[in-house]
Amino acid sequence: MTYLHAAILSIVEGISEFLPISSTGHLILTADLLKIAQTDFVKSFEIIIQLGAIAAVVLLYWRTLTTSKLVWSRILIAFLPTAIVGFILYKSIKSYLIGNTLITLAALLFGGIMLIALELHLSFPRKRESL
Repeated sequence: MTYLHAAILSIVEGISEFLPISSTGHLILTADLLKIAQTDFVKSFEIIIQLGAIAAVVLLYWRTLTTSKLVWSRILIAFLPTAIVGFILYKSIKSYLIGNTLITLAALLFGGIMLIALELHLSFPRKRESL
């Protein structure tokens, strides 16, 4: 990986992290487009540049995170199902999903369509009787 590759991946991460899109998915697609080999160093780099966004969120919500039990219970409730499914399906996920650019592209496309559909559904005017 060159310095230019690192800069491009960092820019993609910075732009996509706080949008309702998968920054990780976009990093995977960008690395594939740039023909960057997925070495341990590149994988570590992708994780490290995502830590900046995590640190920003922690700093922004520091007071809430340190004083609210409700926030931690919600984080735990959101995390546990994913952790359990990930633990159970780890081998399948690693074999079939990780590193598969076509799956990544399909997931991004499906997620985008779902976001647009939800936005259209929520913004569609409703009659009072249907409420």
